[in-house]
Amino acid sequence: MIRTLTIAFVFALVPGHIVLADMSDSPWIMSAGITIPADQKAQITMGPAGCPVIMVNRQAWHIKSMKVVQTLQEGWEIGDYRCLSANGKYFAAFEGTWHSRGKDINVWNLVTGEIVATIPGKSSCIYPVMKIMYNRYLLAAPDTGETLTIWDLEQNKKTRDVLVRTRDIEEGQLTVSPDGKYLALCEGDKVSVMTLADGRYVGNLAAPLRDPTSTTGWTVGARDIKDLEFSPDGQEMAALYSSFSKQRLVVWDGKGQITHDIPLNIPYGRLNAYSLSWLPDQKGWIVDGNVIDRETKKILVQFKRPRNDNDEIAVLDTYFLMGRFGEEAEAITMIGLPWESIDSSLEAMNTVDNAILGPGVKLSLYVYLRGQRSPTVDKARAAIGDAIVNRLKVDKMLYAPDQECFFRFNAEPASPEHQYGQLKLELLEKGSDEPIWSHAISDRAATGFLQGLDKGEISDASASMVASEISQVQIPYFMPRTADFLPLPFVVQ
Repeated sequence: MIRTLTIAFVFALVPGHIVLADMSDSPWIMSAGITIPADQKAQITMGPAGCPVIMVNRQAWHIKSMKVVQTLQEGWEIGDYRCLSANGKYFAAFEGTWHSRGKDINVWNLVTGEIVATIPGKSSCIYPVMKIMYNRYLLAAPDTGETLTIWDLEQNKKTRDVLVRTRDIEEGQLTVSPDGKYLALCEGDKVSVMTLADGRYVGNLAAPLRDPTSTTGWTVGARDIKDLEFSPDGQEMAALYSSFSKQRLVVWDGKGQITHDIPLNIPYGRLNAYSLSWLPDQKGWIVDGNVIDRETKKILVQFKRPRNDNDEIAVLDTYFLMGRFGEEAEAITMIGLPWESIDSSLEAMNTVDNAILGPGVKLSLYVYLRGQRSPTVDKARAAIGDAIVNRLKVDKMLYAPDQECFFRFNAEPASPEHQYGQLKLELLEKGSDEPIWSHAISDRAATGFLQGLDKGEISDASASMVASEISQVQIPYFMPRTADFLPLPFVVQ
């Protein structure tokens, strides 16, 4: 939570305020007031970047006209796996769920509302991956692999089969380049690339190294990929790796060599096949509501989202995104990215005087553990302090005693909501007990620590778990004292 600075600048995301000139050339600006009802149970299908249509359950919403343009008739099930063509004309849906083997794929023309193609299912498989290429050809990948099907939607007939070297295809582990020329997929423990026209393999992407900070013995392999996406120009590839509590964004160039390997801090279980999107012009990426800058490798903007929301965020263009934004969101809305203000804040971060947080800023630190003292409690206190100091160093902030601003780690008492209490890391200024920023340690890490604290004996494992979470916490790395600049990351509540 960032205090009044964030509240003051939320309005900057609404067209008509300070960033109007920055967004006025966008063809989507007149649709910024669109609101599409979509509760937590809604089936939401977003298309490729710039797709003019969003599907919510059986309704096709046209974004620019801000209204429903087609409602699909009942009688055909819309299952777990779905896709839209880039022009919004075709909508494909597998009839069942992850355990419904043998079901068909139906494809609707959203202009007429009629089913124009039905791809027969196979008794032994489901279709977790579907892509519509050239706004005409549907590629359907069964989870059993080996043979992919390409179907001509205008002629309603199979064009051909594509053979691959895997018997296991999962959602998010196969993708097609925007021009339809290349297919990338996870095969065993590697990511392979092939040409779709002739099925020829052109190479494998370089494998990322194992995270040296990981406490597990797992090596990083393609089995850990949750989402795999070509760049808008088809010249690069990005993938999300997730293994236990470690998440990484890995990017390859056109030669299959790694150019970015960025550690992420996203709650385990949040990443899925709809978590990753490229920003236009390869400016960066969106990962589960976090806008990551290509040049700095930092999170520039964070969107608060419903706790269990796994839906995709649609990229309309450089400035506008669509999704469910806000922790209590029950609708899809459009939000603009104030790039001009973000870029000026990035530039000011290293030069602005008297910032609350920023490179070179000195901060004090206090660790309160309910007044408990014992060898293990003191050891845990030291481990927590070291973890906070090391985390500050990542963003070039420094520890020093008796500063105006300080971080406080506090073990709060038990409450009806938290049986053993709660661990919080907070940023405060002298003379105020109202945090400028705060982060609650996850119950998964806090419970064992707090139980041990109540007994006066905190295990090394419990302290290590909390320290590990602190090392990954997204602390604001720039917080100005005035409204001339945005705090970074810019948090949209």
